[in-house]
Amino acid sequence: MSEPASGRPRGCPTPDRHEHAIVLRPLLFLALCASLAAVELDGRVRTALAEVPRGGEAAVAVWDCRARTWVALAGDPAPLRLASTTKLLVSAAALSVLGPRFEFVTRVYALGTVRGGAVPGLGVIGGGDPTIDEHFWQGDPERCLRAWAERVRAAGIQRIDGDLVVDNRLFRGPIRPTTYPTEGGNLTKWFSAPASAFAYNDNCIDVRAVPTAPGQPCRIETRPRSPRITVVNRTRTVSGSGDARFLVDRAPDSNTITVSGSYAKTTSWFPVAIHQDPDLLAGDAFAAVLADAGIVLGGEVKLGAVDPRLGPMLIDHRSPLIPALNLLNQRSQNFYGEQILRIIGLRRAREGSVAAGARAVRELCAPLMGEDAVGGVVLDGSGLSYGNVASARALCRLLASMDAQPLGAVLATSLKDKPHAGVTGKVKTGTLASASCLAGYVEGRTGRLAFTILLGQGSANGWGWGPPLRERLYEVIAEAVR
Repeated sequence: MSEPASGRPRGCPTPDRHEHAIVLRPLLFLALCASLAAVELDGRVRTALAEVPRGGEAAVAVWDCRARTWVALAGDPAPLRLASTTKLLVSAAALSVLGPRFEFVTRVYALGTVRGGAVPGLGVIGGGDPTIDEHFWQGDPERCLRAWAERVRAAGIQRIDGDLVVDNRLFRGPIRPTTYPTEGGNLTKWFSAPASAFAYNDNCIDVRAVPTAPGQPCRIETRPRSPRITVVNRTRTVSGSGDARFLVDRAPDSNTITVSGSYAKTTSWFPVAIHQDPDLLAGDAFAAVLADAGIVLGGEVKLGAVDPRLGPMLIDHRSPLIPALNLLNQRSQNFYGEQILRIIGLRRAREGSVAAGARAVRELCAPLMGEDAVGGVVLDGSGLSYGNVASARALCRLLASMDAQPLGAVLATSLKDKPHAGVTGKVKTGTLASASCLAGYVEGRTGRLAFTILLGQGSANGWGWGPPLRERLYEVIAEAVR
């Protein structure tokens, strides 16, 4: 059945001017309400920021994702410290250049023909995978390596006559950003773990004490199991109750671990950052698990180029990007950020380094930030460096730009849940000794907002005001869409 020339179905009258008015009035009313809400929100934000003491740094930017307009801009327009909200830039860049279907790939090859249960050597080509850790292997990172050992045995290999060679050429340059803070033993802490092409256990050394007989030293266990880790054991086994806190210290310039204290029961694992040779420690962990499976290594674990043409591929291990991004943002895992930063540099500039990755992140995020990108600095993939800065407006514009494209849903899903009074919140926190930041999205009955809150101690006397103010500002923003 054909339609009339007007394109309207038969029997449906053309609306007159009065009907247009009936349709338009509610829309105008809603627009007016949205405008009034924006004015109210901006005012409430400015009132909250009046609490910032002299010398303090503060900026807030809020964008209406449906009306596509700013609803609050207050505070310092200059770039401020981002802390771990830097991970939002890294995540947006990763989604843009790698795509949501990207996979980290680690491969293990026989370095020659398998004969009589023996192979001349074994080679691992590192792919920068951060997920061979307890987060993705039910609390036991060795589960992954045990699965690999089973594959090696299934290939008929019982003995490796030569070396286990780790090819770590995917990444280059320093294993940590040179801009990481060094005071207060920061570089020994788990959150300062280095990056590596072949990574294991978040590139940390986990330590625990296992009591033996009363009066005797505890047994100290580490993961990875590696002869490159030196343990100084000053513990004692006691009956009854022992020390409440596990006393572990890593030397500032080596993988030497000192454990002290008295313990009556096995302690939890305590992580410290690897100081050096993370690729080799990962190789040692694999060699230890191979030995558990009865596969003897005749040579040593060493670094070198692996030629995949020498023998068959035994393992093709793949890990998807999206779960890694989720953990990066929800748990603010610095190590994941540094691994992903180098992968971005590799894809964008064919160089898996801090410098190439940071440059690539800036280039990829600049179009999302527009003119607000001016003055922004990215130094690492985690936000641990104090020099990572951007304006609140720039970071909020990045979130708004991502929200307007399909990849925005992937980014938002990767963020941490932060509900408030019936409002859905998806956020990324950022905390340093003198910075407290929060950015993400809130959505409620009356709308959806992208927001950024950047607070810094600056030259203010004291910092107790920062974290509580961040929470109050978040509540003000969330309540605007209730």
